[in-house]
Amino acid sequence: MWNRHVILAALASLGDKGELGPPCPLDHVVDVERRLDVRLPSSYRNFVLQVGDGGAGPGQGLWPLRRSIRWADRGVYAPRYLATPFPFTARVPGEYFDDLDEGGHYDDLLTGSMIIAEIGHGSYFRMVVTGPTSGQVWRDDVRRPGGSLSPGLDFADWYTNWLKRLGALAGTPRGRRRLVD
Repeated sequence: MWNRHVILAALASLGDKGELGPPCPLDHVVDVERRLDVRLPSSYRNFVLQVGDGGAGPGQGLWPLRRSIRWADRGVYAPRYLATPFPFTARVPGEYFDDLDEGGHYDDLLTGSMIIAEIGHGSYFRMVVTGPTSGQVWRDDVRRPGGSLSPGLDFADWYTNWLKRLGALAGTPRGRRRLVD
């Protein structure tokens, strides 16, 4: 469980860059999970339900849930895209995707994950929804020269570390307990 008041107070210190959308209604999240045959990772699910949906976050900000799932929801990718486990557990060099990406759709290979934020210049933060690394946020910059697909922290740690790096949230790692139960 997130402490919405602490997060919003930390974001308020960022000014205009610290705004979040309103939390998602539970019925919307349940509908998304039912349609896509997944259960969103708990730290992310609780964030969009309790704190806010889209807005302030790493990179160019968090995408709203609706935007993050739009491709899987519209069936642009293979059926059950998010329900199919994410195939990686360790860093993957960008060159791995070169021969497999003739149509420019390397993310067809990244089943079980969804983009949650854009970094810029073709790089993204991608959260794993299904598979052994479920809940982790990976840095996806395979389109950049020398780029890779790199594992990261669980969503809760990823988000709170971003706030700490900006100086919006003081404290030791124990401070996270006040943000996320």
